Amino acid sequence: MPPILYLGPEGTHSHEAALQRFGEGAKLLPGLSHYDVFERLCDPRARPRPLAIVPVENSSEGPVTQTLDQLATYPAVRITESFSIPIRHHLLAQAGLKTLASVQRVYSHPQALGQCRASLRKWLPHAELLPESSTAAAARRAAQEPGSAALASAAAARIHGLAVLKKDLQDSDENVTRFFVVTAGRLPPQLAGRPREFRSLIHLVIGNRPGALLHALAPFDAAGLNLTFIQSRPLPGRPWEYGFFIEAVTDWHSPAAEAAWRLVLALSESGRKIGTYPVT
Repeated sequence: MPPILYLGPEGTHSHEAALQRFGEGAKLLPGLSHYDVFERLCDPRARPRPLAIVPVENSSEGPVTQTLDQLATYPAVRITESFSIPIRHHLLAQAGLKTLASVQRVYSHPQALGQCRASLRKWLPHAELLPESSTAAAARRAAQEPGSAALASAAAARIHGLAVLKKDLQDSDENVTRFFVVTAGRLPPQLAGRPREFRSLIHLVIGNRPGALLHALAPFDAAGLNLTFIQSRPLPGRPWEYGFFIEAVTDWHSPAAEAAWRLVLALSESGRKIGTYPVT
């Protein structure tokens, strides 16, 4: 089993996802940021070559743009699996902080703050909301600062010796985050068992002209391919121009799907397949 990189430190939801997928016996390596995770994933000196678990989208807040930007930056990275876990955010603070009215500041990752936006307005309208690099880093901050709290996991509370002031502040009870397992080395064996389906993620750069995206994607429609995710991201050095991440329900094995891909490429400035993976 290769080492597994994740957005750290211990106690993040990425850490929880890594434990759920690979178990307690895996060698888990925390990264300081999304950028650090991808840099270490693609370091040619790394032996053995690691895998990484990265969040890609949340059911409440949408795409994790830092992950998408790194997938665009590192063309050697390929997606091997996709899976989802429920996300629960708790308000954590030092044991001496007894009431919500005593909370002056709430730290968390921007995604977590967004996933709890309505609950924070309801329960802590007076508190300052401050971004941190991860939910676990926010818990560590709350453990050091009187009057501060963090939105983080129950695991983060145990690690940093914090009390749970209020459970389940996420706005939706169906708050779910999807993760990719990615590699820059040899593709690992697929998951045991039969997945629900296979999907593929591609990245397209399309000319900036009226109807360009519609025309470029028309071959997928003609082939009957369901597109489950479309997200634009700015192209570095090209103001107001965008690349598109597109996920299709296909493994490219059918002649119709592969023919559609060749037509899409011909209608685009550039494109590449980032990975085909089971969804579990």
